[in-house]
Amino acid sequence: MRTGVKYGAIDCGSNSLRCLAVEYGEGILEYVDSGVWITRLTEGIGSGKYSIRPEAIKRTAVAAAEAKALLERAGVDPERVVFFATESLRSAVNGDLAGSELERAAGISLEVIGGKEEAALSMKGALLGTRGVDRVFDLGGGSLEIGWNGSSISIPAGALRMKALFGEDQEAIKNEVLNLLSGSLPSSHSVLAGVGGTSSSVVMILEGVPVPDYHPARIHGYRVTASVMDDLAEKLGKIPVNDRTGITGLDPKRADIIVAGIFVIRTLLDAFGASGYIHSETDLLWAMCAEMAASEGLPVVGAKTG
Repeated sequence: MRTGVKYGAIDCGSNSLRCLAVEYGEGILEYVDSGVWITRLTEGIGSGKYSIRPEAIKRTAVAAAEAKALLERAGVDPERVVFFATESLRSAVNGDLAGSELERAAGISLEVIGGKEEAALSMKGALLGTRGVDRVFDLGGGSLEIGWNGSSISIPAGALRMKALFGEDQEAIKNEVLNLLSGSLPSSHSVLAGVGGTSSSVVMILEGVPVPDYHPARIHGYRVTASVMDDLAEKLGKIPVNDRTGITGLDPKRADIIVAGIFVIRTLLDAFGASGYIHSETDLLWAMCAEMAASEGLPVVGAKTG
């Protein structure tokens, strides 16, 4: 079995563009490097369809080129890089135009994946690095994906979207999320895992990890309780957005959506009847790399964050 093969993935999300480089060895994907750029591709998003602004396309295109360069420096063959988009282009009326510009910048074909596929892949990624989990949520900027027991759903309840529609009104966000879920989640005592930018930021803040010092191993597997999230949301909510930029662990460009994102997760915990969840850094990006490895006859059974 071949080892030392490197794979890369670039995720063009609603709030950020992210990339990941991993190395395959004996059925395990091991972390090599990663990057994140807060580009706000869906700036101005609300309910329903929206139009991506030219300036948002430009800054995301710059980030896509930088992500490709990072993966090249990490030793990933361009033929083993997958470039994909999620809700950022699914809900855009000019998604084809934006996609073409991003493909041109990165020099890689761009795939737009559906909501249910995104949910299933997010669950697959989390399971690679988090054992004993049977429910996974992925909260992004534009949408919320949830997978459990072979089922998956995607709803337009991302942190950026909720902030744009309801500000930091917890009750309004809760009502919207529950309405979109329409009672579709089973209540059980099984183990829940969470991935996504809001969840990562929450753990970074709780652990006091400066943003420049990020490494997945420092926050992967952290258990976040509902009560701790309530306390954090209350604390952050009392701080003006402009003053949140100095909080250790919080990217200044996420300062305006972090509270709305926490409210989405809290609503989800209550809907699941869960007292908390396990944060996972192995996510959709890891799953996409695992899919590439499997397509080359290299099955992946686990992930190592550090």
